[in-house]
Amino acid sequence: MALQLLALNFLLVLVPLLGAQAQEDTGPKTQGVPRETGCPKPRWDPSLRFVPEKMFYGDKEELTLSCLTGEDPPLAVIRCAAWTGWEYVWEVKDMQGTWHRMEMRLTCTAGTCQKPLWDKRVTLVPRKGNYTLNEELRLSCPEAVKPSFTKAKCAREFLGVTSGKPVFGVGWWGRNGTGAWTRIEEPVACVVKCSRPQWDPDLRLIPEQGVYEEEEEVKLSCPEGSQLPFQQAKCVWRAQAVATGEHKGTWIHRNNLGRWVRIARPIKCIKTCQRPLWDSALRLAPHQEVYTENEEVMLSCPEGFKPSFTHVRCAGGVQALGYSGFADRTTWLGKNSTGAWIHIEEPVLCLEMCQKPSWDTRLRLAPDQEEYSRNEEVMLSCPKGFEPSFTHIKCSREVQSISTGKPVYREVWMGKGTGGAWTRIHSMVECVEAFQVVPGTLEVSTTSIKLNWTCSLPDACQRMQATCRLAGPSSPPCEAEEVKAKEMLHGQKGTFTCPPLQPFTDYSVTISVPPSTILFTRLLRTKATVPEKPERLWLDASTGTLRWQALPSCKGEILGYQLNVTARSAQDGSFLEFQQVTVNSSVTQYTPPRQMPGSKYTVTVQGLTAAGAGDASHLEFQAYVSVSGLFSCPWPWTAVTVVAVLSAMVMLSAGILWFALSRRRKALPRKAEEDHYTELQPYENSDHYCVIKERFLAEEDAGRGGWAGERPSLSLPLPLPVLESSGTRP
Repeated sequence: MALQLLALNFLLVLVPLLGAQAQEDTGPKTQGVPRETGCPKPRWDPSLRFVPEKMFYGDKEELTLSCLTGEDPPLAVIRCAAWTGWEYVWEVKDMQGTWHRMEMRLTCTAGTCQKPLWDKRVTLVPRKGNYTLNEELRLSCPEAVKPSFTKAKCAREFLGVTSGKPVFGVGWWGRNGTGAWTRIEEPVACVVKCSRPQWDPDLRLIPEQGVYEEEEEVKLSCPEGSQLPFQQAKCVWRAQAVATGEHKGTWIHRNNLGRWVRIARPIKCIKTCQRPLWDSALRLAPHQEVYTENEEVMLSCPEGFKPSFTHVRCAGGVQALGYSGFADRTTWLGKNSTGAWIHIEEPVLCLEMCQKPSWDTRLRLAPDQEEYSRNEEVMLSCPKGFEPSFTHIKCSREVQSISTGKPVYREVWMGKGTGGAWTRIHSMVECVEAFQVVPGTLEVSTTSIKLNWTCSLPDACQRMQATCRLAGPSSPPCEAEEVKAKEMLHGQKGTFTCPPLQPFTDYSVTISVPPSTILFTRLLRTKATVPEKPERLWLDASTGTLRWQALPSCKGEILGYQLNVTARSAQDGSFLEFQQVTVNSSVTQYTPPRQMPGSKYTVTVQGLTAAGAGDASHLEFQAYVSVSGLFSCPWPWTAVTVVAVLSAMVMLSAGILWFALSRRRKALPRKAEEDHYTELQPYENSDHYCVIKERFLAEEDAGRGGWAGERPSLSLPLPLPVLESSGTRP
């Protein structure tokens, strides 16, 4: 019984196992019985999806396996291979397209994929470091650039068979333009393209296309006679670059350093010039076979030569045949002496040159250059007052010696003589003072100007004329007459004298050669003479002040005025007192000290210049005694009778006093005649300080009223103080 129960339990366990085994089998396994053509659908992992979906597949019929859904990336490609007599055999294709017999069933297993290493510009959404199998991603690029795939996912795929076992891996798949999943064979990138650039219409691109792929290089060329600054460009993507057309690429070129840089502006075909076929001795810098339009070239020659143009530049185009018969395929411009660019009509040559002569440093050369071409005429000049021995020179050559049968030349300078003929210059050209006033011979007096002159260069002194003229217009009261005399000077030396002139007047003395060459000019003033006498001199009876009219500085600058005041007795005319006063030129009045009663005064006023005192104006007046017995200013000649009586009494008293003083004067020692100086305070009604110089007269001189001693000398400092000189009788 127990044995039966054990057998029953074994069957219960075995039946399910056999049922499961029956489900695993793809068909009947009848030993030795031939199968039908084809294979039934395998019963593997239920997650697998078969495309196409069938229950039975024919021999060699290929089908695609994928996981989850039929739209997922294929896991593998399999086919029904054969019936082995007890099972159906399936084959799987590896990455190289080789079929391998499957020893194991295919299953969908979970896993992850690392973030793909694609174009850095591609953005993956969601952003992760790892992605699960069959997780779908969205792909995008910046600035509306499209990626090569917009959607992608990581999938498990069959790689091959190793030791009879399938080897699986993971790969990235993307949706193509039809929406089907396609294995991503190359990294996903942002698709950048460039439209053909709209540059110079003459520009040629190789290859010639409407659209260029990113990193696609293009060769550029221009028609003959022009070129580009570079010959290679390519389409690239640059962040923030300006898009070309509907494409997002931009163009770059390779510079002289081999680096790729962005093309910032439209490219044009630049006109070029071939190296000109001029003088073979010419040196061009830079030295090239082809020059671009407006490229400047510097020309030079061997020592002793100079090119007819030192700077030229390419203008491009075709030059017409010139009068000289010279023609070039391209036009060249040359810079002339003024710096202007002109068309070169003749070939540029190396011309023989002469170095700038090392003569007098004061010489001025026009044009002023370091080198001069042969037969180039140069004009010489000197500073004012000097003349060159030659006014025009030019560079020439003469034979110096014969070497190996050929003449050896050296540079010489030729000068243009008086007759216009060119003569060889054997010595240095110097700036010489052609016309000269002999030092120490210029004489200026009150009425004339005289000088002696010499001329060392006859050519510069022909047709000389000398004139004396007023330096400026005269005006009242000092009116001067114009000098109209003009004298022609001849020879190499002589004397010139201006005609009679007026004192203290400015004249210009000029010696010139027509039309405008000034050899000598000087502004001179004739010497001063004594002034005229003052026209008016009067006494202000109300104040006792002397007044006179100021003198103009016509014959000399008025330095001051000299007044002489002499007092004499009204009764017998004997000398009583003498005063000499000097005032500066701004003073036209003077108030003398109190006059002695009964005295008669004589006053003279003279103007003073550097030449001395002029003619004097005279004035006489008499002083009287007032009723109170005090001295006052001069009284009128029509005084009242009381005054007359009082005057008689005063005169009588004065006679007695004079007698007493005359006897006393005889007893005075000789030294009383010495001069004494006393400083006085200013008198009322006067703004000037005075110094009185006293002189005592001998008794016999007093009787004659003469001068005691010599007249004081004149000394007039500027500004002049008011001075008085007086002699009083004791």
